[in-house]
Amino acid sequence: MTSILNIKKLENECLKEYTTLKIGGNAVELYIPDNVSEILQLKQLLQNEKIVILGQGSNILVSSQGIQDRVIYTGNLKKYEFLNETTIKVESGIKSWNVAKILLDKNLSGLEFLIGIPGSLGGAVTMNSSAHGQAIEDVIESAEALDLKTNEIYLLNKSELKLGYRNSFVEKNRHLILNATFKLKKDHHNKIAERMDFHLSYRKERHPALTQPNAGSTFRNPAQGVYTGRLLEEMGAKNWQEGGAAISDKHCNFIINKDNATSLDVSRLMQKMHNSVKQEYGYDLIAEIRYIGKPTEEEEEIWAKFTVH
Repeated sequence: MTSILNIKKLENECLKEYTTLKIGGNAVELYIPDNVSEILQLKQLLQNEKIVILGQGSNILVSSQGIQDRVIYTGNLKKYEFLNETTIKVESGIKSWNVAKILLDKNLSGLEFLIGIPGSLGGAVTMNSSAHGQAIEDVIESAEALDLKTNEIYLLNKSELKLGYRNSFVEKNRHLILNATFKLKKDHHNKIAERMDFHLSYRKERHPALTQPNAGSTFRNPAQGVYTGRLLEEMGAKNWQEGGAAISDKHCNFIINKDNATSLDVSRLMQKMHNSVKQEYGYDLIAEIRYIGKPTEEEEEIWAKFTVH
């Protein structure tokens, strides 16, 4: 480990433990800033370099061949402050479930569904996370985003974020969420706790446990009222496996790292899922998981089929 500008820098760092899927080769350089100021310093220093942003590592597949570009890990950006009784400003690296607990302590409702999500708050905003009638777009007021190309910081209001189904302006234009501000509603503590318990129970019953490494939902649902997991289950996908990657026996839209899976194992299994649904039902599934790092030729060809550019 070395430091640059007093910012922690790790060389040839294995990224498996930085992701919920527990897959990934080495990063040539991994920087771990402690605050927004350090991120800006890094961006200034590395302004001619391609940067990969890594948060809590959910909803991503890191290449088993590693990442040649510089990686900035945002997991230490976890400060928050209440601007008034119902408004909170939160940095992007904080874990989503932790935000839900903080709001419960203040009897604030609107983000209860985050309790069961292992990713970062920044990722939740970027992907416009939602569940059971609650969504990021319902309560977000604004977000500060860093343009990774120009190093400019923008304050984007709700409409400017262009939040849609599992996407946003931020992702499409390669920005990094630095923090976000949410307007919540006061509610009874017990009612908020009950909703959080519902989300936890639902996930425990229907999703693979976090002790089974996974990256969350693999593909978006192809149409309103049409669920990818249900389509795959109807085709008997619970028995599908490629190398060390397998489809969860609890939910067919989840891939688990069953036995030292590689990024190619996961990619091949995703290809089988995608091709089977297209052949059987005519839907062209779009990946909810994002691939980062250096792909093999086979992986590059596979991911071209179900990635939105």
